[in-house]
Amino acid sequence: MSFESSDHPVLVVAARHGLPAELAPPMPVVTLTDDDADGVRVFARTDRIAGLLAGAMRTGEVVTSADTHALLIDDWHRGLHGCVLVEALLVRVAARLDARHVRWAATKGSAVAHLDYPDPAWRAFADVDLVVHPDDWTTALRIMPESGDGHDRRHTRAFTARYGKGETVVVDDMEVDLHLRFAVGRFGVRSRPADCFDHLDAFELAGRPTPALAAEYRLLHACCHAVLGGNPGLRAVRDVAQIIATHPDCVDETWRVARRWHAEAVVAAAIVQTWQQLRLAPDHDVLRRAVAFEPSRDDRAALLVFATDPGFRRQALTALGALPWRERPRFLWAARQTSREFHR
Repeated sequence: MSFESSDHPVLVVAARHGLPAELAPPMPVVTLTDDDADGVRVFARTDRIAGLLAGAMRTGEVVTSADTHALLIDDWHRGLHGCVLVEALLVRVAARLDARHVRWAATKGSAVAHLDYPDPAWRAFADVDLVVHPDDWTTALRIMPESGDGHDRRHTRAFTARYGKGETVVVDDMEVDLHLRFAVGRFGVRSRPADCFDHLDAFELAGRPTPALAAEYRLLHACCHAVLGGNPGLRAVRDVAQIIATHPDCVDETWRVARRWHAEAVVAAAIVQTWQQLRLAPDHDVLRRAVAFEPSRDDRAALLVFATDPGFRRQALTALGALPWRERPRFLWAARQTSREFHR
């Protein structure tokens, strides 16, 4: 069997592994044939769900040959080795930021693995993701390495500081994603990222507390990643489902934050997408609320751009209608200068 998407039954069963039955009613046992094994391994590694697949094999939800089983377990262990290296990098980056009193919080990969999954080994990740307080953004960039590609990024950095999502830097040959906002474009410029620092969660790493976004903001960020993040795969929707399952009381607060940030359409779309991809319970209250939400015409148009056009320019330009008239010429000039830097 040849397949080019992550909707293979084995991958779907793996991505649902460990969710409570009231959210994810049991599915029939599926068999992974040797013919499909290579393709499933690629998607499991790419989507960072090798640990979930290993769990599904352990509980008998997925059945396969002994040889394929051994290869999948090896993929999982290799992924975990990478996670250890990334978390060691997180400790070093944290020390650098703390030394300059930069306010920051972990998000996505490591934070979600430790705070939302019953076993951190279920949730793999390949880079460090941090949200930086807007007031400390310039300091954070100043003490981190440059991009190293030889290009002048002054205009790009100016655009990001005022309208953008964040910046990726490379430290010790690994990526560190510094997030200023959860998204570029319409849903980014209307957000209020300083709100994230009103209260934080924490998890222990290398014997020290590591600050992380609170559950409602982790869920909102997961929703943004699921529908505004290009092609995030099963990992992103599983994060949405996992945070809802682990912290059901945070869902209402996530909707309240989304209302303040004018991002309710993102939350609704992410929940609907999560339920569809993971084949979750169709009568669940969380889904009913998402389906009942009516996004504005402009929000629907912006979501369509993110769903169909991976290009930065089109996605960034969805911000235009969300900005005051007097701000639009400045935005267009900044976007043009940024585009020029990208194409030099």
